[in-house]
Amino acid sequence: MGFEVLRSRKGGYVKADVIMKLDALNEVIYGLENGMPREQALSELKKAEQTEMRREKGGFFGAAGFDVDDTDAYIADLIAKIKDLAR
Repeated sequence: MGFEVLRSRKGGYVKADVIMKLDALNEVIYGLENGMPREQALSELKKAEQTEMRREKGGFFGAAGFDVDDTDAYIADLIAKIKDLAR
């Protein structure tokens, strides 16, 4: 996906949930870049992947969250980067 801003959409992922997951993934990347053992990094990655991202309610009165497709693509890129660093 590259470095882009996640768009907002009604019925998207809850923004706080996405930010929490992104923070967890970024901690793993930072750890790997600074000497975290591979096994620990993969364990932390597994925990981060299991972090639930709820969806906002759609409809007229629904709240806006992060676009699902944008978020899924961005998270997939981060996970691929982590797996590449963990080799």
